Amino acid sequence: MAPIPTAILPEGGERLDPTDVRTDEKRDRILGAALEVCAQRGVAAARMEEIAARAGVSKGTLYRFFESKEDLLLATILASYEKGLRHVDADLQAARDPRDMLVRLCNALADVLVQVGAHARVHYQAWGITASTPSSEAKLLGFLRAFHAERDQRIEGLFRAGQDAGVFRRDVLPRVVADSVTALLSGFIYRATFDPRAASREALRACFDELVRGFLEPRVSAPDAIRSEPR
Repeated sequence: MAPIPTAILPEGGERLDPTDVRTDEKRDRILGAALEVCAQRGVAAARMEEIAARAGVSKGTLYRFFESKEDLLLATILASYEKGLRHVDADLQAARDPRDMLVRLCNALADVLVQVGAHARVHYQAWGITASTPSSEAKLLGFLRAFHAERDQRIEGLFRAGQDAGVFRRDVLPRVVADSVTALLSGFIYRATFDPRAASREALRACFDELVRGFLEPRVSAPDAIRSEPR
């Protein structure tokens, strides 16, 4: 992942970068509380005092991590992407070949839908507030560009390896594969904001299953089903 610009520390004090996603129990607790409060009250009505109380920390501690509400909202968005990335990475560790890697990646992304989709409406509302501050918007857009560029490169490299192994069709552009996977996941996350029952893990896995089948060479049997791996 491309590095995100670090925050400047004020003289004589400590300022934690709100876009730093290092594992920190207290910070994670604050982010979880922010999602809960925003989901209940709406992002605009959520107050920092209530988030601090829900997280079990003082208001001063909250502001030690996040200097403003915009910073906190930005961090909740970025943390959801990083959490999904960690889940995908962990699932790919057990992959045996390019076809298995693609199936596992699609399965993991279907799980990401569940994680992100549960708070998709909060994230979209947070985007609007974050985008109103030029510096926060620049960090968000820079992060997203780097995030998607890295994921696209990984999918393209995986697909090329499958083409070289004779598993995936050589007439399919790796870039098209990466774009197709991203479009499916993004579309389901968007749908989760207004139709969560239709935007289910099972529905996305069914779409990914057909996508993988279409990429396989005709002589290669398609995987039984992406849905076959219970979660």
